[in-house]
Amino acid sequence: MPELKAITLDLAGTILFPHPSVGAIYSRCALQHDVHVSAEILEKEFHNAYAHTLKNSKPEAFWRAVVLRTFADKLPPEKTDQVVKECWLAFADEKSWKVAPGTISALTALRFLGLKVAVLSNADSRLLSVLQAKKLSPLFDEVFLSSSTGHAKPDPRSYQHCARTLGVAISAMAHAGDNPEEDGQGAITAGAVGIIVGGRHAPTHCLRAEKISDLPYVVRAYLTEGKQKGKFSRSVQNLLANLRGVPEDRGRSTSRSSKSLDDALTEVFQKFRFDRVTPEDTLIAQWHTLLPLKLARRCAPQKVQTDGKLIIQCENSIVKTEVQFHAKTMLAKIQQLPGCQVIRSIALINA
Repeated sequence: MPELKAITLDLAGTILFPHPSVGAIYSRCALQHDVHVSAEILEKEFHNAYAHTLKNSKPEAFWRAVVLRTFADKLPPEKTDQVVKECWLAFADEKSWKVAPGTISALTALRFLGLKVAVLSNADSRLLSVLQAKKLSPLFDEVFLSSSTGHAKPDPRSYQHCARTLGVAISAMAHAGDNPEEDGQGAITAGAVGIIVGGRHAPTHCLRAEKISDLPYVVRAYLTEGKQKGKFSRSVQNLLANLRGVPEDRGRSTSRSSKSLDDALTEVFQKFRFDRVTPEDTLIAQWHTLLPLKLARRCAPQKVQTDGKLIIQCENSIVKTEVQFHAKTMLAKIQQLPGCQVIRSIALINA
């Protein structure tokens, strides 16, 4: 059975998205200096500028080049420095970013699976203040930015640095992001598990989640069903094929009977318990409210036993002692949550 002990996540395009868009933000910044360029034009030009700007320069130099390419001849030379500075500062403001729906629940669910959770991004230090303002910082064990580590994705050293710092083998670490090359193939080449989040294609042997809220389900399926990195068992692949309406892989399973879409959906609902709210689902969604955030990110619920005992895994004995101090209050809060009245006691274990 595959083993994962940690997962890293990309930031821009995975967890954080420009709001309302890069073009709109650039247009607003330019307007403050009496430069009028529509958001639609800048949005279109930005993607081309970003793709064709070398990324081996310092963050300020890189983004200056991107802004200049985006505006092209629409930016008067005498206002270049002011607009570039305005655009740079804008993306240090948390108002220029929105958090992907379901992010907090997904991060909590990944901890529920017993994983260390960290950021691995090619972004610069501006996003540190954004993470703090969005109250996401306490949910991560570490934040690795290429501007501080010295290695940018898809360089294998960036993933390997994360694994060493988190204290796990590279083969026991997954990385999730939206870029097929940087987040998918880069992770696979380094020896980690690659997961593509979003609508872009997933390279061979990479897993894929439609959105960030699906990520815990993909990881759980990998842990319970995956036979090798990036590949599900044939039964799971064929079940997914039925759901998508594409041909099954009949290579070694020609005797397998066909399954209707209704039956396939029923099987999925039963397998992943989508048809009812479970105590585990509620705990995943509310875990960050049951303990102080700094403590909540250093422990995670593991399972609810049939006798009503909730098993919580703690990072070390010190954390275990701190959680024990809050145990009585936490249990009272848990029993007020929907579907959690069955939880009667708490047991703490070390990682």
